[in-house]
Amino acid sequence: MVTYNPKDWLTPLLYFHKADTFRKLLPLLLILGLYTAGVNWLEIKYLKLSDSSYVKNTTLMHNLLGFAISMLLVFRTNTAYDRWWEGRKLWGSLVNNSRNLAVKLEVILPADAQRHKSYFGRLKPEPCR
Repeated sequence: MVTYNPKDWLTPLLYFHKADTFRKLLPLLLILGLYTAGVNWLEIKYLKLSDSSYVKNTTLMHNLLGFAISMLLVFRTNTAYDRWWEGRKLWGSLVNNSRNLAVKLEVILPADAQRHKSYFGRLKPEPCR
């Protein structure tokens, strides 16, 4: 039985600010937030576009674009995983075929052909990098 421990999820939640990714993204997030606040202040204070413009429905546009982009991201992730899985299957097949060849060569080659056996024994597929 699995016991519930609040530290399992509370610790990462309280210490996310120490992560390398957060530290690298923080300056960019702050700059983007200040830029957005400046554009928003300019629009509300001086341009007053939200009263008489087609720009007032931007939230709807952002919702639709966000949904479309999230679908594209999901499909791209699935495609990448499928490619990785296909490569893994092909690599496993290559390793299995190499082992089968080694077993068959052990049986086919005569017992006194040690030089040939050691040659074929050294031929191993190297892992992809």
